[in-house]
Amino acid sequence: MEPSDLKCKPPPDGVGADFIAALSAEALASAAVNHPYLHAIRDGDFPDVEQALRDFAFEYGCYSHRFTRYVSAVIENLDSEVHRDILRANLAEEQGNAHDADLPPAVLATVSGQPHTVLYRRFQEALGIDASYRQRRRPSPISLSWQQQFTRLCETNACVGVGAIGIGTELIVSPIYEQILTGLKRHSRLTDTERVFFDLHSECDDQHASDLLMIAESLAHDAEACEQIAYGARAAIAMRVSFWDAMLEQSRQPSHAVVDRACNNETEYTVS
Repeated sequence: MEPSDLKCKPPPDGVGADFIAALSAEALASAAVNHPYLHAIRDGDFPDVEQALRDFAFEYGCYSHRFTRYVSAVIENLDSEVHRDILRANLAEEQGNAHDADLPPAVLATVSGQPHTVLYRRFQEALGIDASYRQRRRPSPISLSWQQQFTRLCETNACVGVGAIGIGTELIVSPIYEQILTGLKRHSRLTDTERVFFDLHSECDDQHASDLLMIAESLAHDAEACEQIAYGARAAIAMRVSFWDAMLEQSRQPSHAVVDRACNNETEYTVS
């Protein structure tokens, strides 16, 4: 689904904090957070749990490995140097420059100085996604579409980008990752170090969300700005829901059908 295909509802009365609070509540109540696919990960409700977790790790990586590029695109469109500095600090954390999460010292030692893309790759490799696996598989069209559409969304303008990366992403990531983390603890043999990407984001993204909500409130000074922020948030949420829908459908298919379909997808893909 292209962002241009989405029809935004009119923003609620009021601007600033009241508007952002209402839009945030809408995001947290959305299907992006409360989806049967997330419940299935949490509960291990798949015909083949190991295969489903591996498919998730592979496909989600298509979107997540470009996260710093999404943030950088939003920074480029911000006029306020204060706002830019806030997101630069978040970007530095994504690149491994600071971690204040409440994790065991031995686990934190494996996180210090490591970009989050490396931590996610560690998670993938622990599930068997190695070089050979990557040669056999290609991401599905829905994964590539999400990555490409979300990039364009973040590049649109400051209001749309902050709505997308803030309310449509950082605000809802913590409750999403909590469900995924519960599933990984219950239904996989991953160690704390192997799944630390999700432990880390379940904690640190709350601060990222708070920072972005503050920026969104300051941008939401008139009806047009509110409409653009809402558009960015709702478009980002719709993209994530479409991805969850596709992953749930894929998880119900026989494993050989999933592999065959992936191998027949000729789209090139490289993880940076």
